[in-house]
Amino acid sequence: MTQRKTTSLTVVYHDPSYGYMIVPYAVEQNMGCRIAIDPTITLLPGTSDEELGATIKKGIKIAANASEVDIEKDNLNEFWKKTKYKGFCSFSNHFQSVNVTQYENQLRIEKWIATPRKGYVKDDSQKTIEISAMLTNIELGRIIRKFVNCKTEND
Repeated sequence: MTQRKTTSLTVVYHDPSYGYMIVPYAVEQNMGCRIAIDPTITLLPGTSDEELGATIKKGIKIAANASEVDIEKDNLNEFWKKTKYKGFCSFSNHFQSVNVTQYENQLRIEKWIATPRKGYVKDDSQKTIEISAMLTNIELGRIIRKFVNCKTEND
């Protein structure tokens, strides 16, 4: 029997006028899919690379320590409702998505794009980055900012 690596998923959603939403995910116990869990951490536009990276690491820690959830019994995180968009379809048309998956001591960072069916799929035109999870907060913040093509005031 093959031993499965432990993974955690945290997604960074970004809209230039709203800022960032850092959303940890847990595994749904019956279907095995990923489900958004609380808390959603929001950061305003203009957030520093240091704060962005530190907040993403906080989301990773929450996701890594999350128990499995039951979609029928647990209150699910409908994070998009914290914006002006009441449905995930509308939300996905306005927010970019970057998946940060932790595999042991590595991070896999992938850009996802909205689809006509109103969800996200991996952006194959953007190169996936695999990097040590030991990178600094500033390094992680800069990588994410490049994925969403967002400049800071210092750029």
